[in-house]
Amino acid sequence: MSENYTYAAVFDYSENGCISIHFPMFDGTATCVEEGDDPVKAAQEVLTLAIEEYESTGRELPGQDVIPKVTEKQRVVFINVWMPYFRSLTKVIYTKKTLTIPVWLDMLAKERNVNYSAILVKGLKKELGIPE
Repeated sequence: MSENYTYAAVFDYSENGCISIHFPMFDGTATCVEEGDDPVKAAQEVLTLAIEEYESTGRELPGQDVIPKVTEKQRVVFINVWMPYFRSLTKVIYTKKTLTIPVWLDMLAKERNVNYSAILVKGLKKELGIPE
């Protein structure tokens, strides 16, 4: 799986004081920023969310080679995201759960320095069909 993606975004300057941004390859993926704000940063954030959505549902990502046609008040801007960086910005909130396992299994796991939390998260993701 690639970790570096570049997709064409359409920046629309039709509305006064606002830049509308959408990604034609991702239906319904759009945002807008006020002029003066950073439209590239906003586009990266929404693209990251779209890619994460595709990955979490197991869907294949659209091709990156499409260049959309634009009007006079629109511009095509290629937006790049390196997913490890953007994933590191997402804060994961954990919850504590009580675990009950056989004593013999606990002893064996302690001998091998097993991280229960990591194993449980990995197992739950596998059970739920969530890619790692």
